[in-house]
Amino acid sequence: MLEIMTNGWRGRIGLILPADNVLIEPELYALELSGVSFHTLRMTTTDHEAMRRQGVELAKSITELGLDAVVYACAETSFNGGSGVRETLSELIAEECGLPVVTATNAMLAALEAMTVRRIAVLTPYKEESGQAFESTMREAGLVVVSAVHRDFSRESTDAREWFITNRQPASTAYSMARALESADADAIVIASTNLATLAMIAQLERDANKPVVSTNQSILWWCLQTLGIAADGLDLGSLMDLPLGTPKLPAMEALR
Repeated sequence: MLEIMTNGWRGRIGLILPADNVLIEPELYALELSGVSFHTLRMTTTDHEAMRRQGVELAKSITELGLDAVVYACAETSFNGGSGVRETLSELIAEECGLPVVTATNAMLAALEAMTVRRIAVLTPYKEESGQAFESTMREAGLVVVSAVHRDFSRESTDAREWFITNRQPASTAYSMARALESADADAIVIASTNLATLAMIAQLERDANKPVVSTNQSILWWCLQTLGIAADGLDLGSLMDLPLGTPKLPAMEALR
């Protein structure tokens, strides 16, 4: 069973990860996707501009892995820097590796567009400045932010390592924060960050909130499966995963054709 799960006979995905992310890999592997494997390249700096440069450089090293697609799986550095960053980062990585590429932010925007969502309630684990930058990115993409909460976990502990505190949070933390959002006027709840657990609670949150929920890691997984042409059968991960294969309006993929 382990060989069937991990050798990538249906598809291999490269993940370019921040130095501090220990969350997305276990979230994805906990799903036990038969024949889909994830292969990590890890950035070593925490400076945002340097991370983007390093992400592009890392793409040069993956040509021998037999990958089918690549994800730049850092949400914050894929939106923090303006629309120019969001629009060009995946293109620069694709030029180096010659594969379909998506950033964390573009995967989320593609998911929201595919679901025809316009009005969103936003939840992030970022400092206020980064949270506001995420809101601006959503607005630049044509979305309406009806409410937003940005919770800087580092303020709630003597441990100054914000990332460490964030990725130690159980999925119930994001659930409780999302339930507290003023989301009555929103078409969907949006939860940003690849380092905050969400997959275990998305389906339940959708049922309780009575509206779609889109998280960064869920969007990344959805984009990967759409790109590989693999149906999300049996994955109880919210209404996004119920969209059929070949769902139109996938700008993050169309841009590479």
